[in-house]
This record gives sequence, structure tokens and C-alpha cells, in this order.
Amino acid sequence: MSIFIDNAISGWMRKAEQTGELKDNPYRGKTIDLEDYFKTPAEHRMGMKILKDANCLPPAIQLMKEIEVKKEQHKQAIDEQIREGLRKEIIALELKRNLLIESQ
Repeated sequence: MSIFIDNAISGWMRKAEQTGELKDNPYRGKTIDLEDYFKTPAEHRMGMKILKDANCLPPAIQLMKEIEVKKEQHKQAIDEQIREGLRKEIIALELKRNLLIESQ
């Protein structure tokens, strides 16, 4: 990093320490678990971080949740036509999920 950036960060840290901003940090004194971070391929980390910060799920995970909802609806459905429609939806969603995961 450049000296300018190092100095700017040092200044921000000193100011935060002096004003007490760092005392209320819920992670103070705790180790940071970066295992999940490094499990994510480098080319996907920034995108995943943006999605996580925006409280959005990655597309594959969102599909997995939809599949679980449909499976639960399928279990509870009584009408055979509804069950068949849900079964087809589940198959289509699983195919979409598999293709999405495979393309990554």
C-alpha cells in the first residue's frame, strides 16, 4: 500500500480510539473466522461480499430455498393435480440450480 493510504488508515484508527468508537464493537477481543471467506474462490469473493452486505442470497442459495418451500408444499398437498404440478416445479428448479452451480 502507499504511504498516503497507510497514514490515512492510521489517522482514522487513532481518531476512533480517542473518541471511543472501538469500545462498543461487538467483535472486540474475539477472533475473526475467515474460513468461509477463503473457501470462496477469489474471483467470487467481492460479489459474494456485496450480496452478503446487501442481505441478498446468491442465486443458487435462493433456488435451494425455493426448492425446500415447494417440497414442503408437495408434502402437504392433497389434490393429485397440485402434487404433480409441484413435482414438475421442483424438478425444473433443481435443474436450474444444478446448471447454475455447474456454470460457476
